[in-house]
Amino acid sequence: MNIKIYQKILLDTQGDISQITADYIKETFNINCDQKFTSIEEYVHYIDNQCLDAYFSKIWQPDMKKWKYSGLKLIDEINALNPRAVLDVGCGYNEFKGKIKNIIGIDPYNDQADHKISILDFQSNKKFDVILCLGSINFGSQDKITTEIAKTVYLLEEGGTIFFRANPGVSHDRPESRWIEFFAWNVPFIIELAEKFNLKVLDIRDDTNQRKYFVYRKI
Repeated sequence: MNIKIYQKILLDTQGDISQITADYIKETFNINCDQKFTSIEEYVHYIDNQCLDAYFSKIWQPDMKKWKYSGLKLIDEINALNPRAVLDVGCGYNEFKGKIKNIIGIDPYNDQADHKISILDFQSNKKFDVILCLGSINFGSQDKITTEIAKTVYLLEEGGTIFFRANPGVSHDRPESRWIEFFAWNVPFIIELAEKFNLKVLDIRDDTNQRKYFVYRKI
């Protein structure tokens, strides 16, 4: 759950759900909401998803050239693995399409994705040799992040590789990203996830803009 949104609503309403009106949501979060929910948590989930959608479908623009390790450099590195199937989680504008072999891009907010869907809702009858998570598993609480990682690992073939770019909690400069909760990735948590999901850490290093670049292999 997005704590920033939750705390803002609690502060403004003192927990009185009747005060969460369409006008309040529009004035506070710049989100249209014509639905009524039965709990603050449901409102938070809805507003959070709408904020992410508004930002990543209309405002955010990619720049793959700026990443030292987790951008265009990955094309040759992944193709050298001769992958049978590659999944790009949160593919954005699907920029690796046609550049990396046998790639499928999923993204809940971008029409350029092969499948406009979140990692938790995505279903596949096959497992993937390589999975990319480049700035996509990055939003919300630690529990949410862990759940998304669990699904990602489930979709990975034994011996397969996951390439990550992760935000250490640095907010974007654009004011439209104000209500997005960027999870604060760190090295101890990266190692903790490896131990939890039986992954081998192949690499951890700092990428451009303070991002963490790391690579897992499924044992």
